[in-house]
Amino acid sequence: MIKISGYDPQLIHELAQFRSDAYLNSGRDPSQNDAWSRDDFDSNATHVLMYTEEGKIIGAVRIIDGERWTIEHYFDYDYDKANGVEFGRLAITQPSYNGKRVLAELIKAACKHCADGGKTHFYGFVISRLRRELQRLGVPFEVLSPSSAPMGEESSLIRFRIDDLLRF
Repeated sequence: MIKISGYDPQLIHELAQFRSDAYLNSGRDPSQNDAWSRDDFDSNATHVLMYTEEGKIIGAVRIIDGERWTIEHYFDYDYDKANGVEFGRLAITQPSYNGKRVLAELIKAACKHCADGGKTHFYGFVISRLRRELQRLGVPFEVLSPSSAPMGEESSLIRFRIDDLLRF
């Protein structure tokens, strides 16, 4: 089950714990876990979550729309904020559930939500492992920055076109 939610203090607390657990089990630098798991942007973001039938979160991605984005702190770029959004804080605890790929279902739901709101693309700050996996799968995206490691992981700024992803 996919749920799209705005700010809810209980959800944000639960989401931060979910991210923390997911990131610690992903091989990420544990010294950066708090920075990856929570920040002030959560209270102004839209959260797309995938749940098990028992109500346990197994995947999450955050959408930031508006004038302030987290990626601006890492990359100076001419972001198209009128037509774009930032996707971030992607976390999954299992690759598939009930025969569906968790990552694909999350991104598809997030893209549909954004397209319904008139957005045409999204920017993301992705770690190198995810970037390589997206390339391996043939997911269409554009790399906008060289790799850097501001939060302990080699990462790059990339842009996806929502209509390309919905067709993928």
